[in-house]
Formats: sequence, C-alpha cells, structure tokens
Amino acid sequence: MSTAENLLDGQLAHVATVALNRTGKKPSPATVWRWCKRGLRGGTIKLQAIYHSGYWQTTPEAFNAFLKAQTEAAKAGNSGDATDESLKAAGLLQ
Repeated sequence: MSTAENLLDGQLAHVATVALNRTGKKPSPATVWRWCKRGLRGGTIKLQAIYHSGYWQTTPEAFNAFLKAQTEAAKAGNSGDATDESLKAAGLLQ
C-alpha cells in the first residue's frame, strides 16, 4: 500500500492543525512545506503527507511517527558528520 493510501485510511487534517494539537505550537507554512517536501536531516526524515485543496494534510499517527524518527536520529547522534566531511573535501571547512 502506498503512502497516500495509508494516509487516506486515517483521519486527515491540516499538518499545522495536527502539529498544534500535538505540540501546542502552530508551525509556519514554510516549516510545513519543509517537513513534507525537503525533510529534515538531509531529507532522511520526511513527514508523510498528501497535498489536497491547497494544503498539506497528514494523520496524527504519521505526525507521531515523524516525531519519533526525529528523536531516534537525535539519540543516535546523527549530527551531520557526513556534511562536515563533504565540506572538508571541498576545501570549505578545515
């Protein structure tokens, strides 16, 4: 089953609304776009969402999985060492 099919089986809501209900803070439209399109940690963590009627929508379950993935990556210490190595190789970082 595809991501869209999984999401359509759940209770869809605007990403900003789901985030507000879960965290108590409403993210900016730019933040919502980044979570859904570009992702975090070099694109390795993305929020599963669909674009419908001009808004990014997701389910509370998908948002919780997104938060869990961020937490696991932070605990694993994936702090962008590969990026530092790439910058050093390009001569931009010493």
